[in-house]
Amino acid sequence: MELITVHPLDQETVGTYVAVLRGKQPVPDAWRAWWTPALPAALSPARSGSEHAANQLSHGLALALMTRWPAYFQQGFGFTTWEARVDRGLGMVLRPPSRLFVEAGLPEPVARAMPIRLDLQQGMMGGAWIPARLMPDLERQLDLRLERTAKRLHDGEFDPYATLGLMLEAVTYARTQGVGLYEAMDVVGPGGETAGGEAVVTPDRVRLAPTVQERIAEAIRPQKGPGLLARMFGRKGHEVFSPNGKTPPPSDVTPFEPE
Repeated sequence: MELITVHPLDQETVGTYVAVLRGKQPVPDAWRAWWTPALPAALSPARSGSEHAANQLSHGLALALMTRWPAYFQQGFGFTTWEARVDRGLGMVLRPPSRLFVEAGLPEPVARAMPIRLDLQQGMMGGAWIPARLMPDLERQLDLRLERTAKRLHDGEFDPYATLGLMLEAVTYARTQGVGLYEAMDVVGPGGETAGGEAVVTPDRVRLAPTVQERIAEAIRPQKGPGLLARMFGRKGHEVFSPNGKTPPPSDVTPFEPE
């Protein structure tokens, strides 16, 4: 079961989290519900290359972010799964967690032990992130590819209204708040439960704009087959004219193009 969450990401919280890990700041009161001495204790084995210890550290950041921002949650939802199952082009805007932690002051040997994506078999870890400056580009690309994405989700037996709708919500919220996004796994329970009652946003079709719902419905509507005359005369529906009489194949993946 893939309990993946996406978290708005601000640099202030990241900096505070790293400073607390290193003993340079006291633990904030808002973190008491989940903070454990095992987190700073994980620094030493992570420095020696322990991936398990590094995953503890990246997982803790998601808990810290939840004390300030809502988390977006749906089983199987997240950047790692989106890149693997929906659109490989998303990888163009994803950044490894090690970069985020090093920029906040975590020693490089510790950060290098962090995997660049979520390992869906391990659980309890943080994964990739997207910088705030790329949110407008990502929002624009999601809109441009909405119909194709909806069809792929539908063909893969995912609910495009829920999955695509939640991704649009998270990206739009991050863009309006001027923050990035960070993914993590096993931060919430199967029903979105949290240790301290933090805010968790789950899919709700009612929040999806009517125009977006219409575009999704059109994208996943079954294509009509050719009519009787077309079948009699051997014409195929939806062909594109080309001088050599062949229809060019559609492109599978168009990479994201952040400015």
